[in-house]
Amino acid sequence: MDPRDRPTETERGRAPESGHSPDPPASVPTVRKQLLENRTTIFALLFGVTGFLGLPVLWLSPVFTRKEKWVWSVIVTVYTLLLIAVTVAVVWWSYTRIRDALYF
Repeated sequence: MDPRDRPTETERGRAPESGHSPDPPASVPTVRKQLLENRTTIFALLFGVTGFLGLPVLWLSPVFTRKEKWVWSVIVTVYTLLLIAVTVAVVWWSYTRIRDALYF
């Protein structure tokens, strides 16, 4: 078989030997870009999953204006702090109930 007839590493689905993976065509949007451009996904991430740990994703998203990013950052931070406070209150309440039941 002639070496010129063999498929290239890129055609076989592997990265070239340089160690760099080939860039996707510019017309194909990446999953990351699609997620960053979806407001519903960003809100689900912020309020349902990560709280203020998801703020970098909000700031990377191009669909929010700078003012919206600041407003949502404050709202998400307050929301997360309230959730933490409620969790601490429930744990403290549970601790005191268990302590009182053990040392009646």
